Amino acid sequence: MNERMPSFLQKYEHFEKQYLTADFSPRKYFRWHHEKTSLILMDSPDLDSLNAFVSVDRYLRSIGLNAPEIYEIDQQNGYLLLEDFGDATFTRVLQESPRREHEIYQSAVCVLTYLLERTSEQLPFLKDYTVDFGVSKIEQFLNHYYPEIMETEIGSEARDNFIKAWKTPLAQALQAKKTIFLRDYHVDNLMDLPLRDSPKNVGLLDFQDAMWAPIALDFVSLIEDARRSLDDELTNQMWKKFLDSHPKGDHEEIYISGLVLSAVRHIRIIGLFTRVARQKGDKRFLSRIPHLWTLFERCCKISELSPVKEWFDLNVPKAKRVIPAI
Repeated sequence: MNERMPSFLQKYEHFEKQYLTADFSPRKYFRWHHEKTSLILMDSPDLDSLNAFVSVDRYLRSIGLNAPEIYEIDQQNGYLLLEDFGDATFTRVLQESPRREHEIYQSAVCVLTYLLERTSEQLPFLKDYTVDFGVSKIEQFLNHYYPEIMETEIGSEARDNFIKAWKTPLAQALQAKKTIFLRDYHVDNLMDLPLRDSPKNVGLLDFQDAMWAPIALDFVSLIEDARRSLDDELTNQMWKKFLDSHPKGDHEEIYISGLVLSAVRHIRIIGLFTRVARQKGDKRFLSRIPHLWTLFERCCKISELSPVKEWFDLNVPKAKRVIPAI
């Protein structure tokens, strides 16, 4: 922590304090521990982000999902003291017990189904995922990855064609049925809580950036994970489980929407990982870029993304889809 201090610090002065981690945002996390009590301190200098976390957390808990209980709030300084779900992220569980892979992913899909069944009307604290929002995210690719591998800034005509290629499939994808999109729904942000009954056997983290968006977005974040590869059999099984929870007449629309928005996500993350490596010197995720290209190219097999595929084939041919030399 820095010169900003939680207003409730004195109350917990006798707790041992351990730094845990930070993410790509300014947020930092600490574990406060005393005897049998363990809590998580979220340090969030972005007060809008903190307030959004509180709103989403309260909603998720109100419908019976397992977001962390909030014990203390210091909205002025940007701190929350939260329930500690422990260390058993899905990532860690999958590393230690790979045989549980199907069970883990099935639990995560069950949570999404439960959430969708209870969130059919737009929540007042959520912003819409719009075409312009999607375009703003994929521009990270042009601003950070493209100059690294092409060794030049992109020209205005190529930039305009890039945006034009995306706008029609994005607009179509956003016509699909919508719900709350938690935004970073993947194995690093899901906790294994096997002693609790479903759906509370999954602890939810990192949802302060939630939006109102098509229902497949959290699902594709889970199964088309930048940090982890799933085999085709498991991917197909999870798609079937997810789609079977919706009326059959909606399946094609949900599937296409999911692939279009997943392609947006992959291109955005390629740009993000490149930016983090260049600006922060954190190169841990560069090795995942070939995996992201594979996922992106698979998405582009649908006809709705043909204009996008054509733009990339012309402007970023496969020989250039490499790890940047940073």
